[in-house]
Amino acid sequence: MRQPAGRSARRSGGERKPREERWAELIEVATQVFYEKGYDGASLQDIADRLGMLKGSLYYYIQSKEDLLFDVISTVHRDGLAVVRARAEVEGSPLEKLESVIVGHVEHTCRNLVPTAVFLHELSALPIDRRKEVLGSEHAYQGVFRDLIEQAQRQGDVRADLDPRLAALSVLGSTNWVYRWFRPGGAFTPEQIGSELAEMSIRGIATEKALAARA
Repeated sequence: MRQPAGRSARRSGGERKPREERWAELIEVATQVFYEKGYDGASLQDIADRLGMLKGSLYYYIQSKEDLLFDVISTVHRDGLAVVRARAEVEGSPLEKLESVIVGHVEHTCRNLVPTAVFLHELSALPIDRRKEVLGSEHAYQGVFRDLIEQAQRQGDVRADLDPRLAALSVLGSTNWVYRWFRPGGAFTPEQIGSELAEMSIRGIATEKALAARA
């Protein structure tokens, strides 16, 4: 079992590791509590009560509330990054791959509203060095979008006047916002939202030649 980033490293090597299932439950419950109360308003006692365990028992897994938030945020980022990286491996041109990545990102967001909200709301609660540790020195998540835009631009499918980093930030900014208004069981499905937002994003950055080829 992996050792979560915030977990105490002070235990002896021979001490029994916590079960993976219990750790996953802790992350799930902590995510929900941070969502309901906010990082500042939540306490380790709140989380322990929800888990049905003593507060002191949490220190078997973590050293502090900040460590727990770090692991929650890291888990959300890792899971989302795995989705967009997998979507970037589909067959097709860079522009087609970018469309797939946008659809995957939106659908994943719609199906993970609580973790997404915690990530976007509480990332700033971490110290800068820990935020950088989560995001990676090159902002790995943003980098998937940026790299595909750069590749499509080199092929003449994305407008030459656009800065790939700004374009990636624009696409992510507009698609991230879905977590604020999407409601499960509402008028729009994750698939419909993903498809339409991807179409609008691509139309905003693609060249006339690329758009004609898509048509």
